Order: sequence, then structure tokens, then C-alpha cells
Amino acid sequence: MTNPSPEIALRVQTGAFHTNYHDWGSGNPVLLIHGSGPGVSSWANWGRVLPRLSQSRRTLAIDMAGFGFTDRPAGMVYNMDTWMQQAVDFLDAMQLEQVDLVGNSFGGALALALTICHPQRIRRLVLMGAMGVAWWFWVWLFWSAFNLLILFVYPTWIAPLFNKFSPLADGEMKSRIEALLSRCGFRSSGLFVMDGSKRSSHGNAYFTGFGNNKRIVFFDTLLARLAPPEVEAVLAHELGHFRRRHVLKRIVLMFAASLGFLWLLGQLIDAPWFYSGLGVPAQSIALALILFFLVIPVFTFPFSPLTSHLSRRHEFEADAYAAEHAAASDLIRALVKLYEDNASTLTPDPVYVKFHYSHPPASERLSRLHG
Repeated sequence: MTNPSPEIALRVQTGAFHTNYHDWGSGNPVLLIHGSGPGVSSWANWGRVLPRLSQSRRTLAIDMAGFGFTDRPAGMVYNMDTWMQQAVDFLDAMQLEQVDLVGNSFGGALALALTICHPQRIRRLVLMGAMGVAWWFWVWLFWSAFNLLILFVYPTWIAPLFNKFSPLADGEMKSRIEALLSRCGFRSSGLFVMDGSKRSSHGNAYFTGFGNNKRIVFFDTLLARLAPPEVEAVLAHELGHFRRRHVLKRIVLMFAASLGFLWLLGQLIDAPWFYSGLGVPAQSIALALILFFLVIPVFTFPFSPLTSHLSRRHEFEADAYAAEHAAASDLIRALVKLYEDNASTLTPDPVYVKFHYSHPPASERLSRLHG
């Protein structure tokens, strides 16, 4: 007799009870764990996914204890330990040493717990869940956390993938730099020279990372072009950005702007007038993203003078800090050499500067340092 309900599929012994499960396709196994709620079952969650996913993978979906058509023995306690043990027993019964795991909502919490407690059984983990109408806020939190993580790991894990970093050799240069750091109260995890010459003749010095993971990096082109006092003055300028909290201010501004843009996207993504106003008849998330990023520069461009002005003001403040902790004349000579190497325009159009220059023109910058 044919089973009238697609929700009732196969059964297997898992510990003291039988588990109802679906087993489709062949290939690398992936286990799907459903969410919670009235009437929830593996078929209710994954019924439309199984045909597509099973074209390339062996796809298994189980009814967790207390849900769907899995047995419900009297006296059973439904908690995370019970569900984790059921999942492990199911993998053992299927003779699966390791699977990819996908958890939706409640299933996501269970999948995460299973991965933490039995990491040897999980090859890959995917967590799913509806974020609701405030999805833009959760996306912003994830994006912010990811950027902070990148700032922390970039100096030691990412940057070395693209350039070679060598410790700054002992000598006059290192002695000057260490004395400057002491005067400025700046702690660094190391002084390094980067092989920037393999890609460009551009010279620069910067610090990267935050907390105890800050590194000071000099381009090899900068050390070859400038005298030790001039390198000291350039680094004093970069330290000025740190001491005047320019880096922190820019991070906060970037996070605030991203929150505002994501909120705006959240309001527009379901607004029919947003699509019709741009001559697009269809409405979808993909189109909303494309249209938003195409249109937003048009509306943010009028604010360019404000952001450019803030950036140029920070450069002036960093120059002033450098003049206090190193010789202004050394910074002037260093800037002249860098402007020559970079072929910078010495007399740019003032209107263009207001919109596009993040650094002051050479004439204004040198004039302030002379004054």
C-alpha cells in the first residue's frame, strides 16, 4: 500500500526509538536539521530542497525527537543532549563517519552544538534562520565584527601572503624610530620593512592592526629614498593620526555610515516605487542590491566636500603633531621628495580639491609647516 503522506518516509533505530528520515540522491552526504514550531517536520522544512540538492549530493533529513513522525516514547526528556545523541545515533546507523550539516533556526542551534561537541563528525557547517524585518541590523553587526576581525588578523596572517616583511635592521634608523615611539607613548609589536618595490616605486610608512597587535611597516622604497631624520618625521605624521584618534574616528564613521546605508536598503528593498522609479518592472533582492549600489553614489556625491574636508583636516593635524615630535624641516624635505616621486599635481583646481582630495595640496601643506 502506498504511503499517502510524503512526510512519512524511512525509519531507523536510534537508541531506544525509531527516527523518521528522508534519504535522497548519492554522493557526499549532507544532513538537514529542521526548525521548530507547530506541525514542523523534516519534510515541511526541506521538502522543496530535497529534489534539487539530491541531484549532486546524498541528502538526508530527519525528524528530531518530539517533531514529525519520529517515535515519542513515554517519559522522554526533550533537550539538547537528547537531540544531539539522536543525531549521533543516526549517523552511526547510516554508517556515516562525517557529513556536511545544515541547520535551520532551532536546527541551527542544534547543528552548532553538535559541531562543538562532536567536531570529528562534521565536515562543513551551514546555519540558517530568518532575521526578520530588521535583517539589515544583523547584517551590519556581522559586517562590523568581520571588519574588526580583519583589522586584527591582517598584519600577521593576511599581509604576509602578498608581501615579504623583514624586521628593521639595527642602526641609526631603528634607534631614531624607537626613541620617537617612546616620546609618543606608542607601543608596537614590531618594526618591519615591506618589499613594496616589487610592485611600485611609491614610498610610504604606516601602522596596522590594533590593541597589542599593532605593527609599524616601512616600504623599502621609503627607506631607500629618505634620510633617517626624514623617515622619522614621516612616521611621526602617521603616529599623529593614532594619537589624535583619527583612525578610531574613521572606523566609527564608516560603521555609522554602513548602518545608515543598510537601514535605507532595508526600507527600499520591498518598496515598489523604488523599482518602478528606475524603470525596472521586476522586484527581487538581487535587483535591489544592484540598483542600490548603482544609485547610491549619485546621492552621496554632494557630501564629498564634507568627507574630503574632514580627511584633509586630519592630515593637517597629523602634520602639526609630527612638527611637535620631530623636525618640521625634515618632514618638509620628506614630503617634497614624496611629491616628486608620486608626480603629484602641485597646483590642482580648488573645486576639484574640495570634492576629491583626501590630502591637502602640496602648497597648502608645506605652507603650514613653514609657518
